[in-house]
Amino acid sequence: DSSDSVSRKRGELERFPPGQDGRFDALTDLAGALYDRYKKEGEIADLDEAITLLRDALGLRPIEDDDQSFSLNNLAVCLSNRYETLGVAGDLEEAITLGREALVLCPPGHPDRCVSLHNLACDLRMRFVKQAAIHDLEEAIKLLRTALELRPCGH
Repeated sequence: DSSDSVSRKRGELERFPPGQDGRFDALTDLAGALYDRYKKEGEIADLDEAITLLRDALGLRPIEDDDQSFSLNNLAVCLSNRYETLGVAGDLEEAITLGREALVLCPPGHPDRCVSLHNLACDLRMRFVKQAAIHDLEEAIKLLRTALELRPCGH
């Protein structure tokens, strides 16, 4: 049950107060559980809290950390979802900015590059739908083609 998972993850976070090793993982785990519950139940408060926790987690890692691109992508996905729900343009703009930062941290050959390409392309497409700026659609198509090239045949 998603509420049980959130409760368990809250308990785990309590065991890792600020400054203690393990807090990053506890923050991201709770954020993930909240996001999963949001996807099932649609409570925007869960998504808002997940965003806050992911921001806190990002503050704990240096930019060159291996987990940074993953964290940036997770936050961008949550912001994209909130944009789709509430329509706040700032959420989409921030998701695009974070997506670009994540992509920089995923150079060719990086295992998360395909995910970064795909997520950024989806956000650019959403902005195109809202603003009808053809350059966003063109960039989204280019990114999706690049992502497709990274997938093996039959994937």
